[in-house]
Amino acid sequence: MSKTRIDPTAMGLLIIGFVMLVVGLFGVDFYMNEGVVEYLTFESVFAVALLGGLVLAIASIYAYKANSNFGTCTFGWVAFSLFILAAAGGAFGGLFDIGFDPAGAWTIWIIITIFYFVFVIWAFLAGAPKLLVAVLAVAALVFLFLGLAMNNGPVAEDMKNMLLAMGIFGIIDFVLATYLGLALTEEVSKLGKLKVF
Repeated sequence: MSKTRIDPTAMGLLIIGFVMLVVGLFGVDFYMNEGVVEYLTFESVFAVALLGGLVLAIASIYAYKANSNFGTCTFGWVAFSLFILAAAGGAFGGLFDIGFDPAGAWTIWIIITIFYFVFVIWAFLAGAPKLLVAVLAVAALVFLFLGLAMNNGPVAEDMKNMLLAMGIFGIIDFVLATYLGLALTEEVSKLGKLKVF
């Protein structure tokens, strides 16, 4: 009986797409309702970030088992950045008393953005599909605009605009990551319905 190792790339991309859709809809909801979230609360975004980070951490482990260095590092980094987002919202509750204030630590989001662009360069140099490069670049913009929103303070008009930009890029990343995740599945690729660019 032969042992086959599952490639977690498609599942990881679909989880990234799901998280980015929630983040994107939150940003648009925040902008459209004049800073009062109506459909997606802060807590729901942080909970999705925590659960998405856990699943992507598992995907990173499976990528390691499948001997995918890039997949291990990329999924691990996305999981780590989602854990930081979850920690900003207090999703870890009483586990850690770190007192992490996202508004006061906006430079962390800029540093996270820089590392996303490091992965963009790595993906480009490694000859990864162009859609994967685009997914990482747009994810970097999501975190960039999150950092810029936090820099503008909790009541500034610019914060709403930055969260709208974050929301738009989050929805774009959802489309790209979901398409690529589906295109990479063996069943779809055999049918030739979706092409990996």
